[in-house]
Amino acid sequence: MDVDIERLSTGERESMLWDVNSPCSLARRNNEHAPTIFTIRPELQERDLLILADQGIGDIVQQWRYVPQLAAQFGRVRVQCRPELHRLLRQQGLPAELVSAEQARAEPAKVQVSLMRMGALDPDPTGGQPYLKIVDPAPAARGSERRRLRVGLNWSARSAGAASELRSVPLALFEGPVRAHPEISWVSLQWGSAGDELREYAWADVIEPLREIADVADLACAIAELDLLVSIDSAPAHIAGALGVPVWNLLSRPCSWRWGLDAATTPLYRDMRLLRQQRQGEWDAVIGQFESLLDRLGEASSPLDLAFEPPQRAAQPGARQPVPDAGARLDAPVPSAWNDAARQSGGMRLEDALRMCRQQPGLRTAFVSAPMELLASLGIEVSGEDYEGLAEIFKAMVDCHGGFSWCTPLFRDDTLHGWAGNDAAS
Repeated sequence: MDVDIERLSTGERESMLWDVNSPCSLARRNNEHAPTIFTIRPELQERDLLILADQGIGDIVQQWRYVPQLAAQFGRVRVQCRPELHRLLRQQGLPAELVSAEQARAEPAKVQVSLMRMGALDPDPTGGQPYLKIVDPAPAARGSERRRLRVGLNWSARSAGAASELRSVPLALFEGPVRAHPEISWVSLQWGSAGDELREYAWADVIEPLREIADVADLACAIAELDLLVSIDSAPAHIAGALGVPVWNLLSRPCSWRWGLDAATTPLYRDMRLLRQQRQGEWDAVIGQFESLLDRLGEASSPLDLAFEPPQRAAQPGARQPVPDAGARLDAPVPSAWNDAARQSGGMRLEDALRMCRQQPGLRTAFVSAPMELLASLGIEVSGEDYEGLAEIFKAMVDCHGGFSWCTPLFRDDTLHGWAGNDAAS
């Protein structure tokens, strides 16, 4: 929100940007530049800055690219984040204090900004180039002992919720690629309890377990030793991208807004390639593409030199998607509970339908994957001009998958010039 600040004592007026979601966040707008770019003038060096980094590890790693440039304009910088990130962030050499939420509350900052909103203050200074560094305990030994290609696997999300279920790949699907390529040194990069799954499969004996990991700095060191990381959308993928380690990112449908809709590359990380599901839940085709790329790996000087074919979109942008009947097949299977509700819906209101999605686990994944189609099956139509209705649907999607970033586009419409929903900016 643009606001004019007037100091009654001096009559001075300033044009500022105020974030209504974080009332402490105030930045002076430079009217000479594009309206989405904001600059901090030298006077702010007299103030202290608090960066709120209370998101997931992957989000924090992704957004860290913006911190050095902004932090240089303040006399004191504090970063509020989880303790397991402290050692890695200290290794970046930034003169910033790492604090807890309690410490931040005890000494309020003059300027406060959420890490996830820092892209609005400055353009990406990295251009997709690596920006993370680590203190490697034994770089020389690692180089001399390298004999075979080291490929890391990360198949399961650590957090809970519908989004985690959508993006996790069953470990059993990796049996084919692992058996077909004994010349590769396979390494588990699965941090947490999911790594114990390796003991359940005899073929997984050849996968080197992840060594003991105390924090994110240890995880980053393990990733830096790889020639290639094959990962779902989770923190290891972001760490690899920020370190410049080649990474093949296996994406579910829907996937996070940050990866766009169908591209095989991303401006976030130069060394990342995207392998996407064509239909929600169908990982077999993604693993097949992964195995095909492995077969051709000997032809390339780098895993990134292989041709990644982006998937073909079923319909062109601007084409209205057909609204199915209650029992029609969507990208995600329609639960029987939804069909039962559709038959009994009668005069069901939007708020009733959204409450049902929140409360019934069997409906959440289907709702996140195809919200407008499922609402239509209940006789509820929401137009692109019904902003209040769309906002309620979006909030329900956030509740169902546990995070704002996992939202599929709501619909396509010529009048809205493309996709509507959280993917619009992608």
